[in-house]
Amino acid sequence: MPRRPPRLPPLLAEFDDEEREAVLAANRAFYKAFNDRDAAAMEQIWAPTGSVICLHPGQAALYERAEIMASWRAIMKHPEAPRVRCTEEWVVGRPGLALVICREVLPNGQLMASNLYVRMTDGWHMTSHHSGPVPPVATGRATPASSSPARDRRKLH
Repeated sequence: MPRRPPRLPPLLAEFDDEEREAVLAANRAFYKAFNDRDAAAMEQIWAPTGSVICLHPGQAALYERAEIMASWRAIMKHPEAPRVRCTEEWVVGRPGLALVICREVLPNGQLMASNLYVRMTDGWHMTSHHSGPVPPVATGRATPASSSPARDRRKLH
């Protein structure tokens, strides 16, 4: 009879406050390094070993740490690289592994990002960053005279 794989601990809806704050601090350090154009800080944020992946919007996936760091250095050196404001952070995870979903607000658009962190002996380190464009958050109410029908949000397409 085949053996069942070991059960993983269930996902936690929230970490305890200390763990949650540590994950959020790592996520905020990532955006600070980007906005400050601090390549050394970016190096420290990413996990030094293990599997990593980075998916920049509209680009091919990067699976090697050296490629990922080179891509961040190139982005941060570009004179027109935007500043990014991270909002709506939401954390879910299990011991040693955390996922932060957040909105990235740029001057000319918005992205949603999923940032995966792993806890190592010296703290939380990023192992995955994936961001892609999304419609901006509505800043005003639709006018009652709007001619377009309300969208049925139960449908996927």
